[in-house]
Amino acid sequence: MTQLLLETATDVCSVAVARDGVILAEHTAKEVYQHASHLTVFIRDVMASAGVEMVELDEVVLSDGPGSFTSLRVGAATAKGLCMALPGLKLRVVPTLLSLAVMLRNAKPTLTVINSRRGEVYGQLFGARTQVQGENKKAGWEEALWSSPQNIRLTEDEWFEKLNEAAGGIGFNLSGPGQQRVQDHLPEGVILQGTGLKHCSARLLLAPASAPEGSRLVDVATYEPFYLNPPFVTVSKKKPLG
Repeated sequence: MTQLLLETATDVCSVAVARDGVILAEHTAKEVYQHASHLTVFIRDVMASAGVEMVELDEVVLSDGPGSFTSLRVGAATAKGLCMALPGLKLRVVPTLLSLAVMLRNAKPTLTVINSRRGEVYGQLFGARTQVQGENKKAGWEEALWSSPQNIRLTEDEWFEKLNEAAGGIGFNLSGPGQQRVQDHLPEGVILQGTGLKHCSARLLLAPASAPEGSRLVDVATYEPFYLNPPFVTVSKKKPLG
């Protein structure tokens, strides 16, 4: 199985090529919001670095959202274009917040977060990784304490209490590019542990893409990313001409 992995849900664009569960090449942008101008260039470069031809690909694996409206649209358009151009190439999508959780080994639940609008984050709470007879119990997608992503309004006074209650009262860790925003809105005296995963990346899509519980194949013609929120559109204050 040869897969092209595309992470375009947030401000950092990332592309990787994997074969049989092994990353062959990866490129992550050093600057933000380069999706429209650099995504196809990154794809060309990682394919060349991996020594893989486009006709060898079995799947395009795309980060499904939620995230930046424009960035998600760029990724979806590129992925769909590739699948339409190459007969037999399938499109698989992975929930973005899930990709930030499946590689973790924590004793507490983990809240994966991506920045949304000011004072808000997209978040999903996943169960703790526990030890069972000396072996790591599998967790992640099958142990989501919230079955779907939520829009968390950090300006609301009750947000932390609601999350802590959902986590069973034992607290929770943070993962993802929205963790600093969450930490900035914590109640006084509360300290949460960050996980170090401060950016989404294409390689994080590989594990959930290998399991039916963590991903799904979609129809190329009708697929739309999972935005969660509608696009934020501002009305121009300039007077119309004429």
